Amino acid sequence: MEKQVSSKMNSLKKYMNNKRIYRYSYLLGIFIILIYLGYKVDFSFIRLYKGLPSMMDLIERVLKPNLLYSKEVIEKLIETIQMAIIASLMGLVLSLPFSLFTANNITPNKLLGSILNGLFSFLRTIPSLIWAALLVSIFSIGKFSGIIALGIIGFLMSLKLFREYIESIKENQLNSIRAIGASSIQVLRYCVLPYVFELSVSVFFIVLETNIRAAAILGLVGAGGIGQIMWKDLNHLRYDNVATIILILFLTILAIDLLSLFIRKHLNKKNIKFTDIKEHKRFQICKIIYMPMIFVVLLYIIFKSLDIDYTRLVLGIGQGMDIIRRMVKVDISYFPKMIEGIRESFFIAIFATIVGGAFSLIFSYLTAYNTSPKRTISLIFKGYINILRTFPPLITAIIFFRGVGPGPLAGAIALSIYTTGVLTKMYSEVLENTQRNIQDSIIVTGATRFQSYIHGLLPHTFPSFIGLLLYRLESNIRNSTILGVIGAGGVGTALTINITWRNWEKVGLLLIGVSIMIIIIDKLSQYLRKVFL
Repeated sequence: MEKQVSSKMNSLKKYMNNKRIYRYSYLLGIFIILIYLGYKVDFSFIRLYKGLPSMMDLIERVLKPNLLYSKEVIEKLIETIQMAIIASLMGLVLSLPFSLFTANNITPNKLLGSILNGLFSFLRTIPSLIWAALLVSIFSIGKFSGIIALGIIGFLMSLKLFREYIESIKENQLNSIRAIGASSIQVLRYCVLPYVFELSVSVFFIVLETNIRAAAILGLVGAGGIGQIMWKDLNHLRYDNVATIILILFLTILAIDLLSLFIRKHLNKKNIKFTDIKEHKRFQICKIIYMPMIFVVLLYIIFKSLDIDYTRLVLGIGQGMDIIRRMVKVDISYFPKMIEGIRESFFIAIFATIVGGAFSLIFSYLTAYNTSPKRTISLIFKGYINILRTFPPLITAIIFFRGVGPGPLAGAIALSIYTTGVLTKMYSEVLENTQRNIQDSIIVTGATRFQSYIHGLLPHTFPSFIGLLLYRLESNIRNSTILGVIGAGGVGTALTINITWRNWEKVGLLLIGVSIMIIIIDKLSQYLRKVFL
């Protein structure tokens, strides 16, 4: 008996030692990978230390907003919001018919649907800032180029969301309608469109939130909006004005987020009640009459707001066709330069994802209500995290660019900070929504909240964290391609230079390379999610 007990104890000790060895091996592996990635993005504590005075001076000046500048900022802010709303409506309206045609379970032509899905997947890999830069080259500077760029992004986002939702409709639901002799039009009318229209409000606000953030930086390439005066003030070193822009932008994005949340919750709770069948029929007739009218009104508002004359539009379309013809004739001799830029963007994205992921595990413990040592600490960190995630990494990169100079380091740190903010918000919400008994079962043994987080909540929610991390990797790959606009490394530098100099054959090659990289990372991410989740 004693031998059996001793044997079990030895087995337990061996298991615990092996587990400890595996844990330290993983940590050592991650540490080695970070050192390698740090080398690839030119990370240097010495450069950061030397650049710290310049960065602190810049931050100190940014913390002193010029409130007298608010009037001019609000005028541009209104233009930015108008651009985002019009573009979101445009994307939503255009995506509805395409989503019905490309959804695998209802498409009338599967081959053409697959071809269109491949084309839209390729176009979705191009960031909004690159779209804006291309459109400025075609239609000149101004908000028209910005609206079209945001409209393209809104269209591609809405299309993806609608298509995935339609494909999630169970086959037996569709077959039950077909079984009674319904035509394809009737299947759409009674089984698909009601759910799509119900979803459209939520999709609109999701796209609007994205476009508000994107519109804030499109002015960096002359595509209108608040980013235009931000770029002007940055070039003139008017950091007090920049501080005013950032403050107003932060409050605006926060207000839109809260409004979006309120409206979506209200719509989810609201149900239309009918007293009799006649009232229901009247409602259906009104829908048939008013829906096309609303659609026409939306189209009128969109085209009225584009602010471009017919001659300039025709000229721009002609220039655009010429640019596309030149981009198709890619300059293969530029291939080595493309690989160099893509490799740099890739390492920036991987570095930012791992560093942001590591910090988010720590910050999530302090941010989530059920793990933070005190509720006050949780509230402070929630506010801090909202600040980190509100502003695009491109703006943060400008601060680090001032301290460490041009190159991938400024972009890598800026993207790491943004990733930390976004991941912390998402993962802390996962922790807060986890069943209470998982944490309580450890706390009752006398463990602290930190111990319950390390030994209970973290192991239980770690697959969800990996899923969020992989989604952020996909996003960081896209973000890393535009950091070069301000010289913060990556393939964006080469893209910006060649767009400026109208080297469209090289631009075409770069866009194909960026798209292939993003598609490969997306597919790899999907595979890893299946493995881990």
